[in-house]
Amino acid sequence: MAMKKSNKLNKAGNQKQLLGRKKQTRIEILRSIADNTGLPKVQVESVFSALTALLHAHMQKRGSGEFTVPVVGIKVRRIKKKATKSRKMVSPLTGQEALIPGKPARMAVKLTALKPLKLAVLE
Repeated sequence: MAMKKSNKLNKAGNQKQLLGRKKQTRIEILRSIADNTGLPKVQVESVFSALTALLHAHMQKRGSGEFTVPVVGIKVRRIKKKATKSRKMVSPLTGQEALIPGKPARMAVKLTALKPLKLAVLE
């Protein structure tokens, strides 16, 4: 059985975009932002590459270690995880003792949702 696909049109006669209804690919995101802002897709892509370069500069060893994405409501932080010692544990499945190896100290990235993003989720 073939299902008939209906195209919904808005007042301007364009196909209605159902934003946020399904997971978008990178190209779909860039195209959507380009359509909404009126900028060419190449310029939108260059804005994202500049944002990425700025984020990488903040996350490097001599960077500030903290970066807030404006308007979106996401804070990206570089955190230092402590080294862990190796330890013994009892496996809940087999009841045998198992040795968990230790991990060295390392840097990690932590994302925090700020107020604008939290409000968007609640709506």
